[in-house]
Amino acid sequence: MEKSFFIRKAKDKDMEEVFNLSNQDYVRKYSINKEKIKWEDHISWFNNILNENNNVFYVVTDSTDQFLGQIRYKITDNIAAISISLSHSIIGKGLSRPLLLESIEKLFEEKNEVNEIVAYVSKENIASAKLFANAGFLFYGEEKDLARYIYSR
Repeated sequence: MEKSFFIRKAKDKDMEEVFNLSNQDYVRKYSINKEKIKWEDHISWFNNILNENNNVFYVVTDSTDQFLGQIRYKITDNIAAISISLSHSIIGKGLSRPLLLESIEKLFEEKNEVNEIVAYVSKENIASAKLFANAGFLFYGEEKDLARYIYSR
């Protein structure tokens, strides 16, 4: 079977697609910051993310390089905090877990110093909680309205 998705480093050309996905109601609903993002703020944020060494930013594409989602890691003290959002076109197709696991593999190859990945998931976001649990993340309690999951090497 031919691979139907790819994970690559984010590029400048992904800025608008990331912006559009990030402002989707279903993405904002479970985000820590629920407010819609302003384009001007996004430009600054996006450029900082691409240029800071403590961030690893991947996009998910199909075989034609069509944007299908994003997976970001922010690294602090050898711990990477993950953020993932996928396009409606691939949600529910069984791709979330393999995409997450491939991104983890890429992260560990790129950043040897990272020993743990932490995911903060809205308690209402059952699908994400299941995703992280099924990918080997362990539940480590709750902070405010967020469940905390940790993946260790």
